[in-house]
Amino acid sequence: MNGSELLPSWSEGDAKSVVLEFVESVSRVGASYVPPEDRIATFDNDGTLWCEKPQYVEADFVFRRWKQMAQADPAKAKEQPYKAVVENDQAWLTNLLGHVPDLVKGVTEAYEGITVGAFEQAVREFFATAVHPTLGVPYTKAGYQPMRELLDLLQARDFTVFICSGGGRDFMRPVSEQMYGIARERVIGSATAVHYRDGELYRTKDVEQPIDDGTGKPEHIWMRTGRKPLLACGNADGDVPMLETARFGLLIRHDDAVREFAYDTGAEKALAEAKERGWTVVSMRDDFKMVFGP
Repeated sequence: MNGSELLPSWSEGDAKSVVLEFVESVSRVGASYVPPEDRIATFDNDGTLWCEKPQYVEADFVFRRWKQMAQADPAKAKEQPYKAVVENDQAWLTNLLGHVPDLVKGVTEAYEGITVGAFEQAVREFFATAVHPTLGVPYTKAGYQPMRELLDLLQARDFTVFICSGGGRDFMRPVSEQMYGIARERVIGSATAVHYRDGELYRTKDVEQPIDDGTGKPEHIWMRTGRKPLLACGNADGDVPMLETARFGLLIRHDDAVREFAYDTGAEKALAEAKERGWTVVSMRDDFKMVFGP
């Protein structure tokens, strides 16, 4: 297969050429050859593999649960984060990262005490019915087609590809194979601690530390693989430490207001670091022929 047939949803240009050249250089025998066991690729998820606007997919899932909890216990409607959902306080809800203690409390309480199987069933039911609020398609159709092509190419070239997301590990696992062709055991993410009892695993209110964002990303990657990534891809400031540890850094820039969303907020440091360190910046507007799949 020649270069023009690879990554068909990518526009011809520098970004596509640089990616293909790197993948080819480490895959063929020569000065840049890397053995397959060291071809580790790590990808952020929110905003890198699927759409994260106007709100995180997992936020939609959790907000629905918070509403149910407040309805069952009206006292919760007077405390955060439940109060924000009940009152539809968009200022609060759109600034989730400004309320991390309340956010962590709500996320861990939402499904505390249930089995991991029951949680996965709740996630599957959500993805079977929930629709993206502005795209009007199921969330499972809100993944980026060009990125799926890149994942497939890397795996065809004997890369071991991991998702490394600040989002919930157990929230992504049920759909990682369907959406990305990534097996569930290769999903790294933030996680609720689990407790074993009488043949079952139960979710607790504790969060595994560190969370899988910022410096937690390279730490989690090392703990899981014993290697630094050869290639890493992200879209935001929280991905910078992961990109810094990789030989090849790829940064997705959201600059397509017509087909997706245009925003650099939360990626200012990443964009500056990309320029300084020579990471490849992928413009969704200029480098993607299509954003979402058919």
